Amino acid sequence: MRIVKYVPEYQKHFEKLNRAWVEKYFKMEPMDEALLLHPEDTILGKGGGIFFVEYQNQIIGTVALIPVGRGIFEMAKMAVAESFQGLGVGKLLCKTAIEEAKKRDADKLILFTNSQLKTASAIYHKFGFQEVPLIGHEYSRADIKMELLLKPVSPKWFNRKFNFNISMEKFPELLGSMELSILKFRKVTQRRFDEQLNFKPNGKWSIKEHIGHLWILESLWQKRFLEIKENKVKMSATDLNNQATNQSFFNQFSIEKLLSDFQEERANTIRIIENMSKRDFQNTLHHPRLNQPMRIIDLMYFITEHDAHHLNALLEILNKQDNH
Repeated sequence: MRIVKYVPEYQKHFEKLNRAWVEKYFKMEPMDEALLLHPEDTILGKGGGIFFVEYQNQIIGTVALIPVGRGIFEMAKMAVAESFQGLGVGKLLCKTAIEEAKKRDADKLILFTNSQLKTASAIYHKFGFQEVPLIGHEYSRADIKMELLLKPVSPKWFNRKFNFNISMEKFPELLGSMELSILKFRKVTQRRFDEQLNFKPNGKWSIKEHIGHLWILESLWQKRFLEIKENKVKMSATDLNNQATNQSFFNQFSIEKLLSDFQEERANTIRIIENMSKRDFQNTLHHPRLNQPMRIIDLMYFITEHDAHHLNALLEILNKQDNH
């Protein structure tokens, strides 16, 4: 099997392969027709790419890479001829899309799928895609959105800079992300032994300590939300040395207790946000370390980025263990 790039005469294969699986499980939609009939305009002309698997002089699979935002590509229109399924074609296509996205200096790869497509979902999970809130999409059949971060988050959180110009339109997405975080951490830690969860790479935090740290910080987030709501004079500062995390011996706890405690406190945080009024969302309070004003929506964004930072740290620890 080998990967070949799109040429005009392959448009018929791109259409045929995708039309086959869509019509088998669902029905064609306007976006399908636009992409499949005019890929040179709708995909390639926008800076995307289309790739095929050639096997025994036949085109048996395809996938598209579509730019959807700055540093973000969608992996779409992945299809494998039914008679050639089970040969690893889907894995090869997924790997190709990821490698091509990295070559284009992408920050993130997203995709939309349906829970009926078990085989495809298993492939996506194998390559590290994680489910995220499904907000805004082109296909009525999509009930799952997934994403794969392609660039590691800076290991030094305090080096991060933030430009707080978050639109209130992002509220449902950010709230959904905050609610979904616990599921992401449960998924990456499931079926892992304590030896893996307690491992401290180069003396740094273990997986359990990362999750314990998140649990500790929930009370700070809650306090800050209320301080913004109440127009306090200043925002509570955090312990920049993380003494509470370092002195809590989280490796002695079960992973289930740590996750349950984190889940309970995150639920309390969500309730505080949901009880905010429209007027509360207009308030600002100065962030002590970032030295800039922060609104409720900005703090929500800050928390989702902090969650992502630690999730990425967990994935890096597990990837190093799995590759040794």
